[in-house]
Amino acid sequence: MGWLCHYTPVEIFTALGYTPYRLLGREGNNPRAATYLVGNLCPYVQSCLEAAIKQELPLLAGVVIARSCNAMIHLANVWPHYGAGGKTVVLDVPRRFDEDAVFYFSQNLRRLAAELAPPGERQLNEERLWAAITWWEEQRAAWRELLACRAAWEDPPGGKEIMDGLARWQTPLNPQEADKWETVITRLTRQPRVKTARRPRLLLAGSILPRELITMVEECGGLSVFEDSCNGMRLLLAPAARAEGDPYLYLARLYLGGPPCPRMVGDREKRRQYWAAAVDRFRIQGIIYHAMKFCDAAMYDYIALKVFSEKKGLPLLRLDGDFSGGNRGQWQTRLEAFLEMLGVE
Repeated sequence: MGWLCHYTPVEIFTALGYTPYRLLGREGNNPRAATYLVGNLCPYVQSCLEAAIKQELPLLAGVVIARSCNAMIHLANVWPHYGAGGKTVVLDVPRRFDEDAVFYFSQNLRRLAAELAPPGERQLNEERLWAAITWWEEQRAAWRELLACRAAWEDPPGGKEIMDGLARWQTPLNPQEADKWETVITRLTRQPRVKTARRPRLLLAGSILPRELITMVEECGGLSVFEDSCNGMRLLLAPAARAEGDPYLYLARLYLGGPPCPRMVGDREKRRQYWAAAVDRFRIQGIIYHAMKFCDAAMYDYIALKVFSEKKGLPLLRLDGDFSGGNRGQWQTRLEAFLEMLGVE
């Protein structure tokens, strides 16, 4: 079952017997998607549609599209006609985190489970859903353990290594492949590190980070130790107490209460606290912000991060991108100058 936004509770897919598969887009231009979507729309969303039109995705039983931003709403409109086939189910996600929002989202999740249920099964068995919740919590706990090592080690795994692992974790092709991940994460945590020349520790932020950018940052001599993005650390949510007897209420609180995305306009203070904790814990020396073209939420988020970095006295570099991988020349010049300022020779 395909999904896009990190506010999509994949536990429901697992409980229903689906293998969750994240649509992560593709590099390159999107000429065919651009004929169905307006030109000034999120390039990530366009690249997901392009991948579907060009049949670059595995066979999917359907796709769940969270209406988390304007671009996703447009995608939900065209996907049933030009997407990858199967069911198209839309999930509404609140933009704030309070008791009313939690209750509203829990009811949406209950409806989602009913819509995805196989024919003849009108209601998802709650014991199966709790079992799926436990399975995903164990996976995320293993990733968080690795995160703790990244914070503590002088030579932690680089951002490219971690983001490649997260990408593979989100795109298993079958349940057997998904089951192996806890072992892989644990092995990565215990792997002996090789000492390298000291590199500035960086926080990379944005709505979604392109693989090309992280690779280039590390090729130029930086070290990404924290990736604040939809396809980075925000995926790992945050540990939550099981105070709820209702699994849908629990999931609603878990997802809305996790690290806030730039779209959560009511959680600006929580987002600043999230950055402050990352800066202190990971000993951040500089910040790079990837501003996705046509993403309004990213623009608001960048301004808030700029104010935060000035108060902290941290250098900040903004790089604009269109998710196509075609910004290499312009990025490299600016990255080299930024990293030279941070002491990279």
